[in-house]
Amino acid sequence: MKLEEFNAKVAELKAEGTKLAQEGKLDAAEAKKKEIEALEASFQAEKEAVAEENAITKDSTIQANFQSKQTLGEENKVMEKMYDASSVEYKNAFLKHISGRDDQMTKLENEAFVHTTQNTPNVLPTTMLNKIWDLVSKNHVIVGDVTTYRTSTILEVVKHTAIVQGAAAVKAENVANDDEQNTFVKVTLSGKDFVKSVEISYAEAKMSIEALEGYLVQEISTSIGEAIANDMVSQIESDLNNDNKVNAAVSGTLSFADVTGAFAKLKRNSKTVVYCSQATLYNYIVGMTNSAGQLIYQANANEGANGVLLGAKVKIEDSVADGKILMGDPQRVVNNIVQDILVETDKDIKKHKFIYSGYERSECALVDDRAFVEITVNF
Repeated sequence: MKLEEFNAKVAELKAEGTKLAQEGKLDAAEAKKKEIEALEASFQAEKEAVAEENAITKDSTIQANFQSKQTLGEENKVMEKMYDASSVEYKNAFLKHISGRDDQMTKLENEAFVHTTQNTPNVLPTTMLNKIWDLVSKNHVIVGDVTTYRTSTILEVVKHTAIVQGAAAVKAENVANDDEQNTFVKVTLSGKDFVKSVEISYAEAKMSIEALEGYLVQEISTSIGEAIANDMVSQIESDLNNDNKVNAAVSGTLSFADVTGAFAKLKRNSKTVVYCSQATLYNYIVGMTNSAGQLIYQANANEGANGVLLGAKVKIEDSVADGKILMGDPQRVVNNIVQDILVETDKDIKKHKFIYSGYERSECALVDDRAFVEITVNF
């Protein structure tokens, strides 16, 4: 076999193996890799045989069939697959490892696991991480709406609290306005720990890889997502200027004037969103009318929101308490993720259970205390 034929065959087998690996058919991909290794061994043996003959005959024509500017070693480097947390092989290896099935890893999966975790253990597969955050954002829309930075370190942000001098004002001609003096404070976002532990028996851990992935994604996203959203809402309420915390004129009743008055208190908003629970939406908002008796809430499920209230999208957020409405610009909330979601494992050999602990560290702050307003309907 000539070198050109050998290279063409190897390229063909490599393409087939890559396609199989991407489809999750790892055993078949492993077989293709062994085919390549066998072909290399056969070619090398043929090459050595010809070299031995060439040493006798010194026939340069025969030797030329096996020469190339690119060595086989360099070709093998190109053929090597680079593994990381996004590879199918690593995801399968990760799930087998945390369920005590290391002995079931294929060679490709083992290589992917060793390569990806050699410096950082407990790396969550990218597809699982994305699925968890997708579910968190769907179940708690406020988490997906705020400004998020994945810094992996402590972040210091500047929080605007007031303009003590130099606000816009009417002045006589040729009279300058006062120099602007803003009040700022620095807020350090070093992170808070959000955790969720799941225990399943050894027998339950033998469920299929796909089922185990779905179970962990659902459990972790539900619990950690709720904790993160609850903390965000609580932090926004804590950071709000007291003037932006208002009660409805009549407890238990939300009026048109209550809503317009709240909107009027918002400052520096580029995108106002109204967050409330399902109960608050249907008990107080849906049937609200203006002074002319016209409904001011418009249902609209095609824009990632439940509806529109005076031009602002209305979104269901269960972390906002029943009887309260939180409205403002979510981009004015900065969330710093110090440690993205990871899953650690342990075993309880007395109870024969696997323990899966989901962990995330983050912290948020409202950087403008008048960018949100809260209406309390029931007080």
